[in-house]
Amino acid sequence: MNINDKGYIKKVTRVGVFLLLFSLVNLFASSPAHAEMESTAYLSIDGKLVKTNYVMQEGHLMVPALFFKHTGATVDFNETYQSIAVERNNIAALPLEKNYMDYYVKEQNKWKRDYIKTTTTTINGSIYIPLLPTAQKLDMNVTYDPAIQRTFIETNEAPAEIPKAYNSGNTAQKKIALTFDDGPDQTITPQILDILKEKNVPATFFVVGQQVSYFPETARRIVKEGHTLANHSWDHSQLTKEYSSQVAEQVLSTNKIIKKVTGEEPTLFRPPYGDFTRADAQLFEQLGFRNILWSIDTLDWSGTTASEMIEMIDREKSPGAIVLQHSFSSSKLEGTVEALPQIIAQLRNDGYEFVTIDQMAFQ
Repeated sequence: MNINDKGYIKKVTRVGVFLLLFSLVNLFASSPAHAEMESTAYLSIDGKLVKTNYVMQEGHLMVPALFFKHTGATVDFNETYQSIAVERNNIAALPLEKNYMDYYVKEQNKWKRDYIKTTTTTINGSIYIPLLPTAQKLDMNVTYDPAIQRTFIETNEAPAEIPKAYNSGNTAQKKIALTFDDGPDQTITPQILDILKEKNVPATFFVVGQQVSYFPETARRIVKEGHTLANHSWDHSQLTKEYSSQVAEQVLSTNKIIKKVTGEEPTLFRPPYGDFTRADAQLFEQLGFRNILWSIDTLDWSGTTASEMIEMIDREKSPGAIVLQHSFSSSKLEGTVEALPQIIAQLRNDGYEFVTIDQMAFQ
């Protein structure tokens, strides 16, 4: 998929009709159904525990619609039909406050309808949908183990099909990458660039699209001085809490402004807070991005002192390491600027070569 392709974002889900009845009373815990009484639990998805809110409503285990992004399904809200659309292999459409779900069977090229003993509903700002019938329509298996009181979901997706997120590069090479998130700005980023230029060190800047629009000259300077610009979303939203089309817009709009300002078109993406779902990871890959995380988190945004940062990197350094720091306007980042010259000197003395992420080999 071309990263400038808006077809994904503008896709509208259409719904049709069928009939079926299903209840979760025997499958899930037999505790009384308290509609709109939120609780929290860990559900297993292909062996991985995922924490989620849930409610029991008319015997149905209801989960936030966005929970399904953890299964690899895309989740969107269709304004035209006022419904949640969940897609993975097939499509399930659940209109708000209705006691049915429409689903599209690709093999038959046909829409059908199931009636259920509950309604898709909004609770505390989140849209909740029934877990079992939705999962089944998407070709997933759902079981419940009463002994440990846990629900298990098998997506039937091969592990090899799940896109990889990279925390580090090739550990056989004594190379290290310095990365700076959340810029550019007109205070911290220029100071970091001055030091990198003086020390002849390349780095990777995961920039926020909104910040690029505010400080285009700083973005151009990053490129001009030989560093790599990478995508860090438009406004640093938590992508796990956004619909799939919104996630796509966060990525695409940022690349658009970066290309407009610098001529560069990034192929590296780092999700804000390092937080993403399986569906998000698949989207990054479909849009042509490599998902980059980190192996050393300096926590500089919280006010880590220069001495603490120097000691941390010295302790945790390793071949292929990716160091996470920040470059936005904040007095808490004074330690980042102060520590950087010594970090560079220390790593060079230890025989490390500085590279940008796109220069780093990955295993």
